[in-house]
Amino acid sequence: MKRWITLMALCIAVLLMIPTLSMADIYMKQKQHTDATQMMGTTQPARDVVMGIWITPKGFRTDDPERSTIMLADEKKVIVIDHKTKTYMEQPLNMDDMMAGMSQGKTPEENAAMKQMMQKMMKMDAAVSETNDHKIINHWECKKYIATIHTAMGQITNEIWATQDLNVDKKIYDQMASRMMSAMPGLQTSMESMKKEMDKIKGVQVLTVSTYTMMNQPHKTTTELLEFKEGTAPKNIFAIPTGYTKQTNQ
Repeated sequence: MKRWITLMALCIAVLLMIPTLSMADIYMKQKQHTDATQMMGTTQPARDVVMGIWITPKGFRTDDPERSTIMLADEKKVIVIDHKTKTYMEQPLNMDDMMAGMSQGKTPEENAAMKQMMQKMMKMDAAVSETNDHKIINHWECKKYIATIHTAMGQITNEIWATQDLNVDKKIYDQMASRMMSAMPGLQTSMESMKKEMDKIKGVQVLTVSTYTMMNQPHKTTTELLEFKEGTAPKNIFAIPTGYTKQTNQ
C-alpha cells in the first residue's frame, strides 16, 4: 500500500511540477518547506529541503540530501534511493505488475479486495481556475492560479504562481506524460483529464502552496523555484550510486 501511495504522489507531482518544458534537458532547483504536523500521535517536525531536478525525454530525477527519485517511463518503473541507508527500491508503474508483487501470501478474497481498493484510489480529477492576481517572485512576473485535485485520499488545494518570463515550450513534458499514461493503464483516464486542466496554467510554476487534510490533520507544503535552466543532463543521471543495495521488501 505504501508503494502505491508513493506512486500516486509521484503522478500528482509530475503534473504539478512541470506543466511547461523545452526541447533541451531542464535543470531546476527548488526550495520546499513542509509545516510541522501530527500523525497518529506523533509530531512530525517542520522540514526544509533544497532539491535538484533534471527533466529529460527519457525521464526525470529529483535529488535532496536524504532521497533521490528516478522515473523512467519507457522502462515503466520508479526508483527510490535512500541515501541514509544506501539502499534503493524499484516500483513498477503498471498496476498489474505492482499487484503481482503485493499479492504474494494473500488469499484470492484479499487480493480481490486490494485490487478494488487500488482501483478506487486511482480515480483523480483536477480543476484549475485562473485569477487576475500578479506579483514578482524571484525576479519573475507571476500570475496566480488555483488548482484543486480530488483523490481518494482527499482534496488537495494548490495556490500556484506561474511565470511566462522563461522562454520554453512543453514538448518534453507532453512526451513524458504520454509515456507515463501508456505505462499505467489504470491511471490513464485520470491523468489525461488532469493534464488537460493543468495545461490551463501558462508558464513555469515558480511558487506552489499545497494544502490538504489527512486523518483530520492539516498539511501544508510550499515549493519555490530558485533556479531554472536548459542544459545537458549528466550521462549517469539515471544510474544507481555504487555500493547501494537493492531492497526487495514490499
